[in-house]
Amino acid sequence: MTNVMDRLGRARRIGFLFSGGASRCVFQVGVVEALFQAGIHPAACLGVSAGSWNAAAVAAGNWRRLRAYWRFFCRMPALDLTNLAREHSPFAWRKLHTRAFRRYVSAEALRAESALPFYAALTRLRDRESVVVDVRTSADPLEVMLASNYLPPFYTHAPVIDGERYGDGAVSNNIPYEALFERGCDAVVLITQKGACEGGLFRNIDDPDHVIPEPYRDDVVVIRPRHPLEVAFAERRWERLAPAADLGAEVAREVLGGREFGEPANCRHPTTPIRYLMRVRALARLLASGRDLRPSCKG
Repeated sequence: MTNVMDRLGRARRIGFLFSGGASRCVFQVGVVEALFQAGIHPAACLGVSAGSWNAAAVAAGNWRRLRAYWRFFCRMPALDLTNLAREHSPFAWRKLHTRAFRRYVSAEALRAESALPFYAALTRLRDRESVVVDVRTSADPLEVMLASNYLPPFYTHAPVIDGERYGDGAVSNNIPYEALFERGCDAVVLITQKGACEGGLFRNIDDPDHVIPEPYRDDVVVIRPRHPLEVAFAERRWERLAPAADLGAEVAREVLGGREFGEPANCRHPTTPIRYLMRVRALARLLASGRDLRPSCKG
């Protein structure tokens, strides 16, 4: 057995952490398939932003249907002009996520006795602090997950949970592995989409090249691609997404086999992190402003 398999085999409670990354989170689908095929099963799941949908399916016991989940989501039209009256936006992301969630996960499945503990990371908008919520005990699990995904312009109304407005969890902490250790896990599998050749792990705009510190380093298994994924941020064509899922399975098998990814000598990425950081910084300023994103109807 490899060192990675030895470490995970000794763990009493393994946590699966699904970072955010919009459509690039399809990479996590293949990783999950490879982990279960290798006999690595989680005791708890934590999802951030788009990663929360994958985390929910795994927690509910529906990991085998993740590809069907993504294909179903991709088949539905993302634009709906009637949504302008409901949410002041032509994007129907709330409707898409609601239909897919109810079909492939459901609040009842997350609250079932057989379900795993499932947490979602959010960003509290009044102070941009990261907040980890136990989704199973929330009044509306779907609303918590939508809050973790709140990202203008795809959404225009920030969800309110217990009197607080919340936004995309990746803005404040895209990889909150400490939260799983605090909740009883002694090993964490972190599945993230930033390529190894792009530098360290993306935690937030102030820590874009995060290095896991010594107290946690040996207990966090990081699975991520070697190069940047060739998947657009909001890609919804399954024929473009499926190869990224297949890559996830391949990378997971390599990591479990003991292969670590350093930065390849021929990797050149002078602009990818910069563009990404510019987008995230702009989003963070928008969320921090607290202004109403609904279009004005004056005049």
